[in-house]
Amino acid sequence: MDFQLPFSISQHSLNALAGHPTLVVGTGILVLAYLAGRYLSSPWRRLPPGPKGYPILGSAPDMLNMQRFLARSVTFGKIVYVNIVGQPTVIINSQRVATDLLDRRAATFSGRPRTIVGQELYCGGLSIVMLGHTDRWRRMRRAIHEGLRPAAAAQYHAMEAEEVTRLVLALANDKNASVRGGYIHHYARYAASLVLAITYDRPVRDTAEDRAMAKVLDEILTQLEAATAPGSHLVEFAKWKRDAQEGYVRITKFYDGLIDEVQKRMTIGEARPCLVRTLVEEKQHFGLSDLETSWAAGMMYTVGSDTQAATVEWITLALATHPKVQRCAQAELDTVIGHARSPRVGDRDQLPYVTAVFREVMRWRPAAPYGIPHVSEEDDWYEDMFIPKGTICMVNMMACNMDTEIYGADAALFNPDRYLDEKGRLKPSPPETKDEGHISYGFGRRVCIGRHVANDTLFMATAMLLWAFDLSTIGEYELDTYVDKGVTNCNFTPRFPEAMTILAAELDAC
Repeated sequence: MDFQLPFSISQHSLNALAGHPTLVVGTGILVLAYLAGRYLSSPWRRLPPGPKGYPILGSAPDMLNMQRFLARSVTFGKIVYVNIVGQPTVIINSQRVATDLLDRRAATFSGRPRTIVGQELYCGGLSIVMLGHTDRWRRMRRAIHEGLRPAAAAQYHAMEAEEVTRLVLALANDKNASVRGGYIHHYARYAASLVLAITYDRPVRDTAEDRAMAKVLDEILTQLEAATAPGSHLVEFAKWKRDAQEGYVRITKFYDGLIDEVQKRMTIGEARPCLVRTLVEEKQHFGLSDLETSWAAGMMYTVGSDTQAATVEWITLALATHPKVQRCAQAELDTVIGHARSPRVGDRDQLPYVTAVFREVMRWRPAAPYGIPHVSEEDDWYEDMFIPKGTICMVNMMACNMDTEIYGADAALFNPDRYLDEKGRLKPSPPETKDEGHISYGFGRRVCIGRHVANDTLFMATAMLLWAFDLSTIGEYELDTYVDKGVTNCNFTPRFPEAMTILAAELDAC
């Protein structure tokens, strides 16, 4: 049998070594020393600290309960290494570390994990959220930024006021709104209508056609979440593959139809300002195809509606469980706005405490407690710890937003006063937070592209709920670090008799 010896050692050399045992021992020592040197100098021995995990599976079983796993990860340090079935992964538990890596080294840490079913099949490689650090991603992001940048955000203020007014009136007129399922339903509908209005000038109303459209959008969102869930790529050759490809065709057709509606209104001069109008007008400037334009707009609903609804729910729960904060904010509103009209986005500079309330909610209970993972695109070192190329980087948003080095010993508490100086004015935010006061919008080149519009809508939701209602819990409640455990019902009591009459008149004037 022809047998190839390692190190290209010939039979003649072996015969020579056999007659010189000292040489054999010396050669063996040299080989062992070489292997030991390779082992000792390997950067993989200098990974960040972390749990050992299970054979082959690593920490995958532990991550089935992500919230518990993230809470436990802080015991290992500010940056933690875990092995997920052979996939290098780090969890970042420090705002400073997250900023150092994902902001200051954005050129290295702006990739996304590969999701075969979710991105490549179900979205046709067109989901801006899951796209890698590619030319297509850059073109799509620049185009969306044009329609959502701070200077453009003002054109959506009338839509935002109309949608939140409809929300408050719906809450006041629904006898079941105090039940958590009741007000969550209203919040979901409000968020969907708001995002569709800003994106397509297509708010959702109580018509058969709009209810059917909302149902389709919910199905798309559910399917996308399932397709991008951990482990979905393991079934790329199963029934999932065919379903995902069919889903891509169906979703694309739906998105194209929404774009067509906007273009028809543009042709007859009836299109109000919206994101799609900007995308259509600027697509040649940014080098977007019709398909890229369609998916760039469509993904805004996917990333915006759920987070908006979840954050408004947390605003409600925070105010209902902190009556002193509620009274302070309402006193500010009564002084600045009074009872003759409702608040507007333009009032924000005069309402620092209300602004502090929604900022604190974003810090205290981020809608996405572990964000969207980044991927390192090159080998890198951080504080003498090795981060190999291809490492998935997850930010523990809760830990970073409760970093005592940034927010003090009471970081776990809900306290809007942390944003205000002794005169009640907004203080400068920590520099790592991009003047937001929290890091819930993400980092670096992947920071939330719609954050300026989101700030407007969340301010309006906070101000309107406080202006119109006294909020109070019903029954016992308990708030956990990652999820609420006991708040189920909440009273929405109009603060003064004419409040709903004023809102109804303002809605008629829209």
